[in-house]
Amino acid sequence: MRWFVFVLLLTANVASGLAVAYDRFRHRQLFAELRKLEKARDELDLNFSQLQLEQATMAEPTLIDRAAREHLGMINPAPQDTVAVRP
Repeated sequence: MRWFVFVLLLTANVASGLAVAYDRFRHRQLFAELRKLEKARDELDLNFSQLQLEQATMAEPTLIDRAAREHLGMINPAPQDTVAVRP
């Protein structure tokens, strides 16, 4: 009976040690993944800020007017070419 208790306690002790080692290993894995995801988040935040700045720049009326004239060949209509429509 003593041997059984001894073997049981020894097995529980070894299992507990293995569980602690696995938990530390898993913690390190998850911490490395967290750092990687935080870096990706920071890069996406920077990219988003740059895109917001680009959008604000592209929404300038003078840039839109110039692009319409240069790329689409649009012009302001002459006064005789405008028609007022009343409901």
